[in-house]
Amino acid sequence: MKPHAINPGEISQGLDRQNLTQLDKRFVAINMNRLERLRNALSERQRPVLDALPLLFHTNHPMMPGFVSRETPSRLCDYTLGKPEMVLGRRIARSFTANLDMSQPESIYALYIMGSVGTIAQSEKSDLDIWLCVKPGLAPNAIASLNEKAKRISTWAMTFRLEVHFFLMDHETFKQGHIDSLNDESSGSAQRLLLLDEFYRTAILVGGRKPLWWFVPATQENDYAQYTHTLLTKRFLRDDNLLDFGGIATIPDGEFVGAGIWQLYKAIESPYKSVLKLLSLEAYAGQHPNVEPLSLRFKAHVYAGELDINELDGYMMIFRHIEQYLLTKNATTRLELARRCFYFKVNKPLSKPPRSREKSWQRCLLERLTHEWGWQKQQIAMLDQRAHWKANDVTEERALLVNELNHSYRFIQDFATETGAVRAISTEELTILGRKLQATFERRPGKVEWINPNISDDLSEEIISLTERYDNDTSVNVWTAYSHISGSALSSDSTAIKSTLSLIELLLWCYVNGIISENTSFDVQHSPSISDVDVRKILAQLAQWLPLPLPSLSHKHFKQAAAPTHALLLLNVGRSPTSRLDGLGIQRLSGQADALRYSGFKDNLVVSLDMITRNSWDEISARRFDSKHALLEALQEYLQLCLPGTHQTPPSLSITCIGAHHTTTITNRIQRWFNEISHCYYSGRYPATTRYLFEMAGAYYSLQFRGPKLLIREHKTRNLLIDYLGEEQLAISPILFDSRALESHPMRTISHTISGGMGGRNWSGAIHIFYRRYDIGMEVYVVDEMGSITHREYHGSGEHSPLKPLHQFLRAIIERQTRLNQQLLYDFGIFPLHFYELIKTGPRFKAAPKLVSRQQPATAKFEVKAVAHKGSDGELVFDFYCDDQEFLGRTFNHQLYMVVAQYILKLRTSREHYAVYLTDLDLSLCIPLLSDAGRLTSGHYLKLKDRLEFRLNHAIGILLKT
Repeated sequence: MKPHAINPGEISQGLDRQNLTQLDKRFVAINMNRLERLRNALSERQRPVLDALPLLFHTNHPMMPGFVSRETPSRLCDYTLGKPEMVLGRRIARSFTANLDMSQPESIYALYIMGSVGTIAQSEKSDLDIWLCVKPGLAPNAIASLNEKAKRISTWAMTFRLEVHFFLMDHETFKQGHIDSLNDESSGSAQRLLLLDEFYRTAILVGGRKPLWWFVPATQENDYAQYTHTLLTKRFLRDDNLLDFGGIATIPDGEFVGAGIWQLYKAIESPYKSVLKLLSLEAYAGQHPNVEPLSLRFKAHVYAGELDINELDGYMMIFRHIEQYLLTKNATTRLELARRCFYFKVNKPLSKPPRSREKSWQRCLLERLTHEWGWQKQQIAMLDQRAHWKANDVTEERALLVNELNHSYRFIQDFATETGAVRAISTEELTILGRKLQATFERRPGKVEWINPNISDDLSEEIISLTERYDNDTSVNVWTAYSHISGSALSSDSTAIKSTLSLIELLLWCYVNGIISENTSFDVQHSPSISDVDVRKILAQLAQWLPLPLPSLSHKHFKQAAAPTHALLLLNVGRSPTSRLDGLGIQRLSGQADALRYSGFKDNLVVSLDMITRNSWDEISARRFDSKHALLEALQEYLQLCLPGTHQTPPSLSITCIGAHHTTTITNRIQRWFNEISHCYYSGRYPATTRYLFEMAGAYYSLQFRGPKLLIREHKTRNLLIDYLGEEQLAISPILFDSRALESHPMRTISHTISGGMGGRNWSGAIHIFYRRYDIGMEVYVVDEMGSITHREYHGSGEHSPLKPLHQFLRAIIERQTRLNQQLLYDFGIFPLHFYELIKTGPRFKAAPKLVSRQQPATAKFEVKAVAHKGSDGELVFDFYCDDQEFLGRTFNHQLYMVVAQYILKLRTSREHYAVYLTDLDLSLCIPLLSDAGRLTSGHYLKLKDRLEFRLNHAIGILLKT
């Protein structure tokens, strides 16, 4: 017989003490029924733990589980310590006695278990989420002691394989909106009233005070505060046996946004449960602005006497709520997914016989539901095999789940935009959740997807066939993995697991997703360049570099943007590095064993490269480089993972060559090469603009960062390399050499000599002059204050040596530079000039410091100065001044150099042929024509000096011949 409905009108008209007593009995009966269902779902070993919880928090006995100190708050409201409780206590600890200090207040107001326990969704693996409700205003040390006691009780419960989580709750602070911030077990500020809604419809009272909310009719929820005030002040109810977390007339729209994002985060590991909760949120939001919380519907059923315990089941109410919403929307596909999520959550495989003779109430209810849905036995059997689904089934299922999660995300965004909802979640929490979702669900080329968010227990295959074929549509080779049954032949009907453009990406995907296990065998077909031995080598490297399973990342990892942390380079997978020599049946034609310029052909032995990267969000990506410049492209990719000068650490690097020839030589050389380049750009010793030089495949190469972009330039000859080193530098740009490059060239000694000075970021800007004597002259390298190098060969020696006039010229332009550049005045205009003589010792050079005076020899009694200015056609025009004589460029035009040369010869005491050198050069009138940066360096002056001296000396030579 259905109980009578209780009139939910005004207190004076509808709710009297008799009705309140009847309501109390109904709620208590429902609570007892749920508690009994909870107990029955536990094992016999676990039930005493549940029974002991009120006793443990009521007492404070030193021998009982959880004891911390005698000052730990205790005494549970409305708890009677009778004979059954004493027996239970002595079963736990023989010396147990009540030992209660009755003068102390009752500090534990109530114990509630909430969530899926006691519902159709409870399983053997369900944990107990317990609200430990305490007296408001407890001191911080009392709260800390009680927290510690709760942790110790949780540890004790785990000895019975019962997972228990306690949450200390102060109902007064909860009503004021204070709640923990985001962590692994909390939704933070995202859903306070949604959490209260779940509490009111699912909570099971284990001991202590009852909710005041029970006694407020759903129709009076909008007037909750006034209604409860009347109930208590007019003594309809006693305040000392009630607990008030507040009313829940409706739910703010902002909570749907915050809670929705939180559930998207939870979906990463528990997609089925989260899809149900997201659909429930969507159904709630669909009622906006007149949202009716399910807890009010639950309470209305109790008041109306509709007490079917199955229909009042917390998870049944959620599902009916979702079902009604999706039917209204005619969303049959989404409804079918919701039904599957519900079926998996209940986890009672109906295709298998029940464990006991008598079916559980959960199984009976689920059978009734599946019959309603029209599910066939074959469909149920397929779903019950979910734990054994393989990659294709899991991939298809994940796609459905991700599609639904994307729909939920768009719905949340649209809802927030349309309603102007204020998110009930902090900015930091939102950022963390967004980044976590991005790491999990974002798709981009090369990124490895984790396809199994707890869908299947085992994706491994016994045999995997790997095939390589040419795709005519895309004109590329495609690798495919097939699941292969032992003893069968691979055919067109075989199941393809995954296709990618590279073998490494395919194996990485299979490895990460558990398709490959230790027992998996491989059958490599249609690929002469790859063997099963190569596959095993690759997998061994992957297992060493990326041991699985990866530990879970804490939220702190997502407080910062993703940064690369690890990189693995696999060289020459499926490619022979010496194909040219292989065809001749030999391995090397000379003593040159450098892997970057091997043998007499100077071959680069790295012909392909696969790069795998892992970042701080545990995103794994793979990229293959298979062109002529594979190594350079991979180097550029690696260096731009972490820009120099940003104080970031480059990703740790592992390098392995996969192949049959020269693997050790190649691995060691490339590892050393990358280490040297990393030291150049990330050690902090050198500026980000440093130029790094190396030789490869018969050419010279340079690296240099220009802002965030790495420039890699090829120089066919040494002369072209020297020309490049003389280019204008906008910032201090030292030069470093690869350890195997230009081993016998003077430039290597020059770089080594000044790299210590140039390496510091506070380098003063010295100018370095290196010279090498010949019988009839010398070779001179000038490294200016920015690192540009001017190279020139001079004829003449003895008193006609170019060093003194060069010294005089540099001092002259430095003095002019200090007048043009105010910054140089801070150093008092002092520019160090360092002279070194290059002396050959064996195959290499050493640099010996030298003192060079700028005092000219007696034979040079006059100075030659040039002044540049802009001509009418925009080109540079030069005026010369020699022994106070002026020679204007616009006057003499093309005859200028010949006229100046004639005058210089007149000043000489003999017609001896020796070089003339500029002693000064003024470029102050044409700075914009010479420098994009708007400032000149010594290199600008030296280049123009060489050009003018060449033309003057050429003219003198002509005149002497005539």
